[in-house]
Amino acid sequence: MNLQDIEAFVAVAETGSVNRAAIRLNLTQPATTRRIQNFEAAIGDAPLFDRTVKPAVLTSLGSHVLEQCRRVLTAVAELEACTTDAADPAGDLKAGVAHGLGEMVLTTPLDAVSRMFPRIRLQISSNWSAVLIEEVRSGSLDFAVGLLTEAHMIPPVLTQIPLGAEQVVVVGAAKVVAKRGGNRYRLRDLAAQGWFLNPPGCGCRAALVKSFDRLQLRVRIAAEVFGEDLQLSLLAHSGGLGLVPRRQFEHSPHRRKLRILDVPDFKLPATVTLIRKVAPSRFDPAIALLTSELKARLAEN
Repeated sequence: MNLQDIEAFVAVAETGSVNRAAIRLNLTQPATTRRIQNFEAAIGDAPLFDRTVKPAVLTSLGSHVLEQCRRVLTAVAELEACTTDAADPAGDLKAGVAHGLGEMVLTTPLDAVSRMFPRIRLQISSNWSAVLIEEVRSGSLDFAVGLLTEAHMIPPVLTQIPLGAEQVVVVGAAKVVAKRGGNRYRLRDLAAQGWFLNPPGCGCRAALVKSFDRLQLRVRIAAEVFGEDLQLSLLAHSGGLGLVPRRQFEHSPHRRKLRILDVPDFKLPATVTLIRKVAPSRFDPAIALLTSELKARLAEN
C-alpha cells in the first residue's frame, strides 16, 4: 500500500468514476485503474466497491476505508505544511472561480501568486458557486472563489474566508427607467418585464424566482444568457431587466445606458468568499497570498 494508491482510491470514491478520478489525478484511465487494483489487493479480499451496479458504489467497508484514507491524506498534508519546503510549494494548484468574478481574480491577484511561487502551476476552472463548493469538498479543487449568499451551505470540512461584500442589483435600460418617471419599484411592479438571466444553476436567478414565487407571480424570462457582461450589453440595446453584481455593473462599458433599479422588497447581499478545506495543505502560503491580494483589490473598488 502506498500514498499514490490511497489518493487514487479517494479520488474514485469522491468523483464516482475512474475517468473523472484520472482527470483529477492527471493520470491516464488505465494507470488510475491499476492504482485502484493495487490498493484493493493491499486491503484484502473484501470488496471496496459494489460493481454489480453502474456506476459502482462503495460497500460499507469501502465507506469506512474512505474515511480512514482521508485521515491519512490529511495527516500527510499537515506534515508537508510544516516542513521547510512548504515555504516554496510546487505542483498543480487547482482553483475555481465563480462566473462573473473571473476578471477580478484572474488578473493581478493570480499574477502575484505566479511571481512569488514560480514552481506552482495554476489550473483554473469556472462554475456556479454551489458547484465550486462541492468540487472543493470532493478534492477536485484546492480552493475556490465564489459569490456566496445566505442560500449557500458550506460543509463542515470546509472553511470560508470573506474577501469583500457585494450586492446583486436589478438593472434596466436607462431610457425605460426615465419614461416611468423614476427608478423605485416593488417587485410586483416588475412582473410584466422580460428578464435576461443566467441559465438554471445560478444562485441569483434562484433567489429571484423564489421571491416571485412568494408573491405567487411568474418570472417572465426573455432570454437565458450565459454571463453578466453579455446580459448588460443586451439590456443596453434592447431593454428588459437583469441581475448583476454591483461591482461588475460599475465597471461595465454599457453602464451609461443602464440604471440600477431600487427594489426595496428584493435585496440580495452577497460576499466574495474564498472556500478551502479546513485541513492544512502544502499550498497554504500561496493561498494566503492570494487571499491578501484579493482583499486589497476588493477594497480598492
